[in-house]
Amino acid sequence: MSQTSDELSTADLVKLAEPSVVRIETNSGVGTGFVVGTDGYILTNFHVVEGTTAGRTASNIRVTLSDGSVAAATVAGTDSRTDLAVLKIERTGLKALKFADLDNVLIGQDVVAIGYALDLQQGEGPSYSVTRGIVSQKNRVINEGAQAQIYGAVQTDAAINHGNSGGPLLNMYGEVVGINTALAPDGTGGTASGIGFAVGSDVARAVYEQILTSSRVNRGFLGIGTFETLRPAKARELNIPESQGGLLVGNVTASGPVGTAGLKAGDVIIRLGNTEIASENDLMVALIKNSAGQTVTLEYYRDGKKASIQVTLGTP
Repeated sequence: MSQTSDELSTADLVKLAEPSVVRIETNSGVGTGFVVGTDGYILTNFHVVEGTTAGRTASNIRVTLSDGSVAAATVAGTDSRTDLAVLKIERTGLKALKFADLDNVLIGQDVVAIGYALDLQQGEGPSYSVTRGIVSQKNRVINEGAQAQIYGAVQTDAAINHGNSGGPLLNMYGEVVGINTALAPDGTGGTASGIGFAVGSDVARAVYEQILTSSRVNRGFLGIGTFETLRPAKARELNIPESQGGLLVGNVTASGPVGTAGLKAGDVIIRLGNTEIASENDLMVALIKNSAGQTVTLEYYRDGKKASIQVTLGTP
């Protein structure tokens, strides 16, 4: 959250963000994206640009900008595990949106979703929709089958519908809190009212930066079966400072990277490489920033004492 600027009104926020929000059309349907690079880079959901063959991108992707101009887009890179894709159009001088630091985003904070919900007016004129709500919770998990289980997601009650996918969820400073991605099922085949999910800004930024660098995400693998965020009550029980935060390890694959390095069930991970670990979101970001084959320092608590090990990250 910006500490140096005042919150915007919803109308001023929309005016600020509108030039950056784009309509994305393929032969499979319509979704939303937004500019993240002034030289034509656009971030969206992978499922927005997925073709008729599962796991492959559409061959024809068209981007409509706020001024009504249309540009053909190429795929700079994708990461199906976070349901994200980076597109490139041959334009310069575009207005890019900035990412919020998810640690500074508060539960209950006002947010606005912008996107081409239901593709009303089929892209003619200012056909995007704007909805407002709050951050209902952080560090949710979006389950999209075996291909994608996205940790660190933002839950919101801002109305999200088909076509919103890939669009920005913005705080009232004009920063991207998340990328609108999924609706919660209600258990009857429909969708729950007021429960939508967005890929968190920290994960989205890490994926974007990795794709810019190497056209793909070569994330590392630890070999941990289950884990949970350390809560204050559990921290007291384990003789760990309540303010520390971390991930409590449930089980470890003995032959995996951390298993062979000496990590055990019941340990609490607090840092991986240069990233402090206080949530599932932090771990996901760390494993995107640190590639498979890289050796990093993992810090943890065991029996109330800090320790560290060197881990050579595996391939998922």
